[in-house]
Amino acid sequence: MSKFGRLAIIGVGPSAIFLLKHLLRNIDRFQRSLTDVYLFDKQATLGTGMPYHRNTTDKYNLCNISSAEIPLLNQSLVDWLHSLSDEELVSQDIQRCEIDEDETYRRTTLGDYFHAQYASIAKALRAKGLTLHEHSDCSVTDVVDHPPSECVEIRFSKEESVIVERLVISTGHSFLEPDEEENGYYTSPWPMQKLIPGECRFHNFEIGTLGASLSAFDVVSSLSHRHGKFIQRGGKLAYEPYPGADRFKISLHSAQGWLPHLQYEQEESFREIYRHIKRDTMLALLDKSGFLSLDVYFDQVCRPALAIAFQKDQRADIVQFLSVENASLEDFIETLSDEHTADDPFSLMRLEMPEASRAIRKGIPIYWKETLDDLMFTLNFHYDLLPAEDHVRYHRVIVPFLMNVIAAMPLHSANILLALHDAGRLDLVPGKVTIKEKRKGRTVIEIANDDQTIEREYRMFVNCSGQGSLDFDCYPFKSMTADGTATEAVAYFGDASAMDPLNESESDNLVERNGRKAMRLGGVAIDGFYRVIGQDGLSNDRIHDIAFPHATGVRPYSYGLQACEVAASIVIQCWCSQGDNNQKLTARTSSVTQVYENLPEPTQPVAGATTLTIRHRSPIEEA
Repeated sequence: MSKFGRLAIIGVGPSAIFLLKHLLRNIDRFQRSLTDVYLFDKQATLGTGMPYHRNTTDKYNLCNISSAEIPLLNQSLVDWLHSLSDEELVSQDIQRCEIDEDETYRRTTLGDYFHAQYASIAKALRAKGLTLHEHSDCSVTDVVDHPPSECVEIRFSKEESVIVERLVISTGHSFLEPDEEENGYYTSPWPMQKLIPGECRFHNFEIGTLGASLSAFDVVSSLSHRHGKFIQRGGKLAYEPYPGADRFKISLHSAQGWLPHLQYEQEESFREIYRHIKRDTMLALLDKSGFLSLDVYFDQVCRPALAIAFQKDQRADIVQFLSVENASLEDFIETLSDEHTADDPFSLMRLEMPEASRAIRKGIPIYWKETLDDLMFTLNFHYDLLPAEDHVRYHRVIVPFLMNVIAAMPLHSANILLALHDAGRLDLVPGKVTIKEKRKGRTVIEIANDDQTIEREYRMFVNCSGQGSLDFDCYPFKSMTADGTATEAVAYFGDASAMDPLNESESDNLVERNGRKAMRLGGVAIDGFYRVIGQDGLSNDRIHDIAFPHATGVRPYSYGLQACEVAASIVIQCWCSQGDNNQKLTARTSSVTQVYENLPEPTQPVAGATTLTIRHRSPIEEA
């Protein structure tokens, strides 16, 4: 494998750990060509990741993923927990007898686990002869590509730099827009510590959140535990505010008025790109222009797979609906949405709780939700094949539904919501929110619902809508955008008439590229191997970008650790294929999908890594 002497990885969170895992798994193919790995991260502790780091998350923030759903590293989360001492388990607030692969734990616990897995894999790579250069607490200021010499320059703190032959950008989430604390407006909940009142102080007023999904629950959980206590009363969880927090309350704002669906049992813990369709069949769905129609994907792939799933769920009514020839994707989503829409979403959650609890206890899957998750996972890795008009439909119609259905909430988290609502400390307000003004210590919002618009103002308002595609102008490595190494992601229209019904925000993203109308997707242009695409339209063999905010324009359903693992695996398999063929790997759809078809199972153990428990000298301090 030529021209692969040194590798740099910017951002050492879970995605980077999965990358190192697959590098170790294939180390025999790289030992003659790879000598050094340079690792850069802003945090002082490598291998944790922003959602799990103690500087950004909180001890009351819970994972919505169990050990059984985490792609295998050196150890599973459960095995790592068993390796800890009793004192260390106490610091994690875990009883040894309660460790279970189906349990969910604190985000900070998962961060400690990832750090331990990074350390063990790094040790194994060093044992194989690689030199690892760890740059923690270090900000990369720029990246400069040097095509003539086929290398990349990484510039970092104190005007230092290093030259490498390959670079993977895996910086993860980054919320760049500044908060306006003076007006009580926060552009994201992170770091969570900024929202927490000082010792012996309370937010004795109503707090608003934009969004009612899992990020909003993090805010709810962190603040509610500091303003009161949860107790068991009459066989259910109840909430009592502390004296001095009598007016503490949180209002969640959701455009559709939905709360997340409850946790559900799955037959298969891991998603697969080609579970419900073969690669060759997917390629046959492309039209003569190379587009994948969303309607064709729904009719030819989703409809039959979902029919089988609903049959297993004993939902003959939906099976019958799916058999109707002119039933569209929009019709399907509307039908399922109607079932989960209620004037009081908390009452609906309470009604669903016993059945969800019984299904999990008895191991009864909800097949249609799992199948839909699989189908969207498959679509994610072919999303760049959709015409621009279908990108619009995806974000208008599919995304709101998926955020409610697939982003499932653990039952104990749902019990916290219900207890707070019963105590009058939590409400959900339906309607589309617009930030009207931020002044004089207040954030004023407008809520549009059923042709009515009302105003509310908050002393604290937190945007929990999540992170979408990064604005291309905000791409952190300015030399890459200035010299055309990186370009913004766009999609071309398959039907020019589809531009007519665009709304104002969608119309603002219309551009012209190569004499054709296109739509900005956000983030940077990448090919199927996550290689950045330059202004010449060619893929750059030296630079891969798997950072979610950068890649999400063309990989919008890349949520969670399983998507991180697959992205990392794709990069390594790309390098392996190049080495096997001793030539550049083309970005043709057929070449990309062939690599996708041969990705290793995420549950395969890592050969060469040894168990390494990171022990703390004293109990871990909690925020």
